[in-house]
Amino acid sequence: MILVHQRYFAKPGLREKVLETRVAASRRLAALGVPTGRIWVPVPPEAGVAQPAVPDAIWECTYADLAEREQIRTLQEGDLEFAAIRARQGTQLVQWRREHYRLLE
Repeated sequence: MILVHQRYFAKPGLREKVLETRVAASRRLAALGVPTGRIWVPVPPEAGVAQPAVPDAIWECTYADLAEREQIRTLQEGDLEFAAIRARQGTQLVQWRREHYRLLE
């Protein structure tokens, strides 16, 4: 199993736009008939819980293997609507990171 983990760090004042755009990207994935993943946002700091610099959003999705991930990524990248959403997202970010993990079984 492969986990794709993407971290979104918004430009000042654009956190809500980043979230709206990530939701739009997930909706487009659903329209393409592929996994939409999950969007996570940080919890507010609480007493006793240290909150270092964290991303404004995390998107994660799992795939059976790297071949499935690449097949879906190729579909996404060939879709003009998804490409437009991705381009818009890029203008809203200070930093973006994509990480791939495999499940240790």
